Amino acid sequence: MAEKKSYLIYLRVIATFFVVLIHASTGFLYHIDTSAFDWNYANWINAATRCSVPIFVIISGALLLQKDEGTGEFYKKRLPKLIYPFIFWTLIYLVYYFYRYTKFDLLPTDKIMSISLDKILHGANAHLWYLYMIIGLYLAIPFIRKILVQSTQREIEIFLLLWLASMCIMNKSLYVAMPKFDLTFFSGYIGYLVLGYYLSMRTFTFKLQPWTFALLYMLMLAIGAIGSFLINKEAKKLDPFFYNYLFITTAIAAGALFMWIKTTTQAAHVPSWIMGIDKYSFGIYLSHIIPLNFLHPLLSKFMGTAWVIPLATISTIVVSIAITYLIRKLPYGKYVSG
Repeated sequence: MAEKKSYLIYLRVIATFFVVLIHASTGFLYHIDTSAFDWNYANWINAATRCSVPIFVIISGALLLQKDEGTGEFYKKRLPKLIYPFIFWTLIYLVYYFYRYTKFDLLPTDKIMSISLDKILHGANAHLWYLYMIIGLYLAIPFIRKILVQSTQREIEIFLLLWLASMCIMNKSLYVAMPKFDLTFFSGYIGYLVLGYYLSMRTFTFKLQPWTFALLYMLMLAIGAIGSFLINKEAKKLDPFFYNYLFITTAIAAGALFMWIKTTTQAAHVPSWIMGIDKYSFGIYLSHIIPLNFLHPLLSKFMGTAWVIPLATISTIVVSIAITYLIRKLPYGKYVSG
């Protein structure tokens, strides 16, 4: 079964760590001082980990675009696994927002209602944007599959090249330097689904594959980190140009990391602790902001940034696993925990 492929388990765990690392480090980037250790440390971490969400989508493409399921069957089987956690965690983060960031007892009813409606529509917490995006992709998967089944390998490669081109042509920051072609069909996170399908099916035969893909990932990391350093050197407000999930360097980094892990762990034994993190990965993603918001400032009282970011990441993952485990023990908890 595709779900049991060891390299996909490793990738899911890596992406989970990467997401928490991003949230544990990004705050240091907003205090722009490109000569400071804290800023540069956070910058290199972000450059290395921005392929996290793309990796999650690539895994979905690798797993789901190979399944021969009808549209109705697919929706019935897959969408509840997203929609139930979406409803549950939207309510949790809505309550958390009012508890942490407002004086709830002083807010008028109409203000509470307007805030609640806005957050339900657009995300009760910033990281929940992923659910809005992935639900949209799941709605498209049955139709994308029909296209891919009828496509040759070369046609899929052409699609992916046009998708990479769309990341530049449709990038608002590059508007003055790019022609105004409408590549909407090839743009967005759908490309990562197709990339996952392609890379999971594609067999490369050249020598030193692990080294090649590792070096390509490192190269994209360096371009992202150095590029971010240069464009923010004189900036008063953070320019996240190279941190964009839908930018060509991020896409290449995600693809290279996917192939690096695939070529080195495809037949590897998966330790039980890796299996455990994989089992709770979605729950970790959904719940981690709450423990991170408490653990990060607590650790910052006792140690410097070099230790705070990795220790906050590890401790947050441990606590998030515990939270997910406990929720799953509640009646119907397994349906909403993630």
